[in-house]
Amino acid sequence: MNERIVVGRGQRGPILSGNGGYVGGLLAKALGEEHAVEVTYRAPVPLEMPLDIVRDGADRLRLMHADTLICEARRAELAFVPEVPAIDWSRAERIWSAGGSHAGSAFAGCIVCGRERAEGDGLRVWGGPTGAGGESWSVYHPHAAHAGADGRIGFEYVWGTLDCPGAWAAQDPDDWRPALTGRMTARIVARPKAGERCLVVGRRTGVDGRKLHSTTALYTESGTLCAVASQTWIVLKEDTYGGALDKPPTTA
Repeated sequence: MNERIVVGRGQRGPILSGNGGYVGGLLAKALGEEHAVEVTYRAPVPLEMPLDIVRDGADRLRLMHADTLICEARRAELAFVPEVPAIDWSRAERIWSAGGSHAGSAFAGCIVCGRERAEGDGLRVWGGPTGAGGESWSVYHPHAAHAGADGRIGFEYVWGTLDCPGAWAAQDPDDWRPALTGRMTARIVARPKAGERCLVVGRRTGVDGRKLHSTTALYTESGTLCAVASQTWIVLKEDTYGGALDKPPTTA
């Protein structure tokens, strides 16, 4: 019997579909939290609809909406260990205060980066480019509403934190058309605790036409590496969501 999930409106990314990082985390969890998992996104994730997890052996699965393939996931390798950056937390908080996806953007209600989401509702991983050439900083204040009985943030939410900051690092400062997650591979080392201030560092790793490549890494304030990811982003046509995404400001 297939497993079934429903992605609610509260877990959206763009206006009408689920957030790629969050949904990827659900699928990765189904393959075993101890593994790195690669998720390839084939179609927008429908909201408030029954979706079937179809297993193809122990290390692969598909997410289906009726006969439509939404995502494919498989156990993978993700070996890179990023260097812990020197963080100016005052500057990081200034970027957080100005960053994220603002009202008027198709992503303003995103569970990860949307500024319309209240504390304890969205993850509020707000940030943007640092001005350092293909790098982004996004502060994350983990909330108890997203934590389990152990006080640590849920697996799928940690996956979510790794998503949007990768786009802010990958995108061309002169071409801020919306980009959606095409593929994401992530590995969680240690889930942060509620109330433990964190930072997601994004770095651009390559460009291939409308495909952008980046990595993200989640750290606690004490410097503990919690999770890492690599992503491929697909830059959409200008009119896909009714215009370009608001560019997160670069804050000195």
